[in-house]
Amino acid sequence: MHGAAIGPILVVALVLRVAWVIWIHPDPVLEGRFDDTAWYRVAAHYFANGDGYVNPYTGTPTAAWPPGYPVFLGSVFVLFGEGVYQAAAANIALSLGTIVVVYAIALRLLDRPAAIIAAVALAVWPGQIYYTSLSLSEPLFTLLFSLAVLLLVSVSATEGPAARRTVLIGFGAVVALAALTRGQALLLLPIGVVVCGLASHRWKAAIGWGMLAAFAAGVVLAPWVIRNEQKLGSPVIIATNLGPNVWIGHHQGASGGMYVAGGALPQPDRAGLSQPEIEVAADRIALRKGLAYMFTHPKDELRLAAIKLRVLYASDATALDWNSGFDRGYYGPDAVENGLRDTANVFWFTALVLGGVGFLASLSRLRDAFVLLPMLVLAWSATHLLFFGDPRFHYPIVFVVAILAARGTLVVVEAARRPLPGLRKKGYATA
Repeated sequence: MHGAAIGPILVVALVLRVAWVIWIHPDPVLEGRFDDTAWYRVAAHYFANGDGYVNPYTGTPTAAWPPGYPVFLGSVFVLFGEGVYQAAAANIALSLGTIVVVYAIALRLLDRPAAIIAAVALAVWPGQIYYTSLSLSEPLFTLLFSLAVLLLVSVSATEGPAARRTVLIGFGAVVALAALTRGQALLLLPIGVVVCGLASHRWKAAIGWGMLAAFAAGVVLAPWVIRNEQKLGSPVIIATNLGPNVWIGHHQGASGGMYVAGGALPQPDRAGLSQPEIEVAADRIALRKGLAYMFTHPKDELRLAAIKLRVLYASDATALDWNSGFDRGYYGPDAVENGLRDTANVFWFTALVLGGVGFLASLSRLRDAFVLLPMLVLAWSATHLLFFGDPRFHYPIVFVVAILAARGTLVVVEAARRPLPGLRKKGYATA
C-alpha cells in the first residue's frame, strides 16, 4: 500500500532531476573553478586513484573538510567511472532515498496524507532539484541525517530490549556517518535523549539509550580519529575547518556571511611544520581568535546573529549560483535565471508559511516525538550562529520544513472545507 503511494512520487522526482542534469551539468575541473565543488571533485579523484584522502592542491593528508562526501564520491568513481554525470546520478539516487526516508518519518510522526504531501513536496522542490548537478555534500548528508532521524523516532516505538538496542546502535552509527560528512549531525545525540524522554516518559532509560547511541557513534568515528593522529599528528575528531568557520563568523569586520573582508584567515608560523601540521595549527589559532572575539564583543555578536539568521533562510535559489559560478549569463537570458530564482523562492517561502501553520496546529504534540521537528530547526539555526550564515546551509533541514508544511497544508485544506459560521446558522451548510 505504501509502496504504491511512494512509487509515482519517485518517478516524478527522477524525471525532474534527470531533466535538470541534461540541461545543467557544470564541470568544476574543466571550467577551472576554485570552490567547494572543485575541491570535492578533485579530492574524490585522488581517493578513487588510491591516494587516500589528500588535499587536492598539496597532495598531502588532510582533514580540511569531513571525509564523508569525497570518500563517497570517490567510491562512485571507482565503481562507475569518473565524470559529472556519475556525480549527478549519485545525487539523484541520494535524493530519491531521502524522499523515501522522509515519507517514513512523516508516516510515523503524522499520518499517510501528510507523508504523501511531504514526499511530493520534496520531489518537486525547485531548490532541491537545482543541487542535483553539483558535487557538494548536501544530498549525501541529508540522506544520512534524515535516516538518523527516522531511527530516532523509531526508538520508543520499538518493542523488546534487544530490538531497541539494535535501533539505538544503528542510530548512533548513522549519526557518526553523517557527522563524517558534516559535523553538525552530532546534535542528534543530545536531542535524541530529549525526544526519547518525552516520547517514552522514561528519562532514566532515555539517558541510557543516549549513552549507547553515543558509544556506537564513537566506535564508528574511532578509525578516523586514529588516522588523523597518525597522518596529521593530532586526533582531529571531524575536520580542521571548525576554527576557520568560527573565525569567519566572529572577527573584526565579520559580515555575518561567508564573505571575509580585509584579509585572509589567521595563519600560524610555518617554520618547521609539515603541511598537515600547519593545517591543524591554523585550525586551532582561528578557533581561539574567533571564540575570543565572540566573548569580548557582545554587542557586535547580537548584530551578527541577526544577520546570520536572515542570510541562512533568505533564499532557496543558492544552488543556481553554485552551478553558474556566479555567471549571470550561464542560463541564457536574464529572464531565465530570474524565473528559476523566483520559482525556488516562492516555493520556499510558501513552504515556510505552511510549516509555521503546521507547527502552530501541533502545539499540543510538543510533549511527544513530534517535538523533534521544531527542535531540529531551532538547533540547526542556533548552531550556525556559532559559524556564519549562508542560504546553502539550510538545505539539510528542508525535509523538516516539508513535513511541517505538509501538516500545515492539511490544516489549511480542512479549514477551507468548513462552511462559514453564518452560513451554517442559516442552513446553507452541506454534508
